[in-house]
Amino acid sequence: MSSGALRAALAAALLLGAAAAAAAGPEDAAERFRRAFAEKAPAPADERAEAARALGEEASRSAAELLCGGYASVAARLEDLSARRTKGREELTRLLGGHGTDGTTPVPAEVLARIQELKAGEESLREQDEREREVLAALRRALARCAGGKAAGWLAGEAARPSSPRDLRVALLGILGEAGVEAALPQVRAALRDRDPAVREAALAAFARLRARDAEAASVLAAGLADERWTVRLAAARRLAELATPEAVDLLVPHLAREEGKPRSDVAALLRGLTGQRFGPEPEGWAAWWREHRAEFASGERTLTPGAPGPAAGGEGPEGRANYYGITVESLRILFVIDISGSMERPGGGEEEGPAKVEAAKKELLRCIRTLGPASAFTVFSFRDTVDKWKPALVKADDAAKQGVARWVEGLVAANSTNTYAALEEALKASSANPVHDMGPGYAMAADTIFLLTDGAPTTPGGKLRDGKGNPEWLRVLEAVRGWNRGKRVAIHAIGIGREANAEFLGTLARENGGTYVAVR
Repeated sequence: MSSGALRAALAAALLLGAAAAAAAGPEDAAERFRRAFAEKAPAPADERAEAARALGEEASRSAAELLCGGYASVAARLEDLSARRTKGREELTRLLGGHGTDGTTPVPAEVLARIQELKAGEESLREQDEREREVLAALRRALARCAGGKAAGWLAGEAARPSSPRDLRVALLGILGEAGVEAALPQVRAALRDRDPAVREAALAAFARLRARDAEAASVLAAGLADERWTVRLAAARRLAELATPEAVDLLVPHLAREEGKPRSDVAALLRGLTGQRFGPEPEGWAAWWREHRAEFASGERTLTPGAPGPAAGGEGPEGRANYYGITVESLRILFVIDISGSMERPGGGEEEGPAKVEAAKKELLRCIRTLGPASAFTVFSFRDTVDKWKPALVKADDAAKQGVARWVEGLVAANSTNTYAALEEALKASSANPVHDMGPGYAMAADTIFLLTDGAPTTPGGKLRDGKGNPEWLRVLEAVRGWNRGKRVAIHAIGIGREANAEFLGTLARENGGTYVAVR
């Protein structure tokens, strides 16, 4: 059974089990909810959202059980929609002939019809995704109401239950932490030892909220700094920074030396935000400075600033370090995403003559890749109206990989529209799912940094700047990325090449995802 099918089965089981328990609650709200969330024929999104809101008002255990079943079913549906979008894009890439298609070769009528069908299908799936996310948000708000009532204990049990769907467990841990349900501490402690790193992350955040400034919080977060997954270690570092105590800095400063690449830069940014000092990612400067000045903070003479990570570094990279359009490549796990839409064939800088933007972009990309060190791993995706992948997961930056990607990149030909939504969805999906072989357990996640290069505004699968309701596509992309990159685990740097690049979109994308925006004229 596939993971999606298993999740759907678990969701159905939750709903069926909850249906019997719901008899103890007000029958009208429970019955309305069951009808709205019927597995084979769910009601429209707005009806389901309203049914969730009404049931959440009851704040009972039976209501919580039904809401959990609904949450799991919607989460499973979202995963299925994402998988269907990826499958459609893969077929579209094959039909377009791979990355070498220039858009000038005649296409058989039946193939052209299938291409249009796939593009329309992706747009429909995206609209469904947006509606399901609205329902999921309504369910989360309803569950938050239940966490403030008699259902808190039962919800805590579900959060710690390994057989419960992961997305539900992560949501419940967040809800319990935000609601300050201290009775859930035993279950939160159990979740700290869970096999799933996403659950451990959520448990760390919940624990830090419930035990904000006592000694146990620092002890638990210190253990989190030793986790095998960099995402969990980063979550622990962020929670320590929120404590803003000398004891937290005592832990973060030596931890800096144990990280590498982007995680090290992230911890340095947290220290910069806490202290106002700028020693970069090098541990020695931080250690010496903290030894000299710790007493000033311990006495209260100086204060630390909680939860304020320093700004991402921009400008020219230092000598000997890889950089891409002047952005220092701090990461060792990089995914480059390059726009090869038709407008990339035009010269940059607003001139009528000169080299095509796509050729300049290919040259800079390969220059950067050649400078990557042997400890780095990377891959490259290109996008237009669909997404093509040199490799679906990262590979070591050895000579063979650099030669192979050079041949692939040199063959890229610009054509068609700018489906930035698809490019970022596939990039972030790859960053959270595919393992990096032979890189050690600390980097079991794939890319931790994405570089997006584009010359224009995002378009729908059909090549429009707005969807059928008149919404600007670039706003839809930003909203989608907020969901995909929740917690800002993956840094997204943005490079706008040419005068037509949407600076507002790219600047916001980089700012909201811990990256840097560079405009290339």
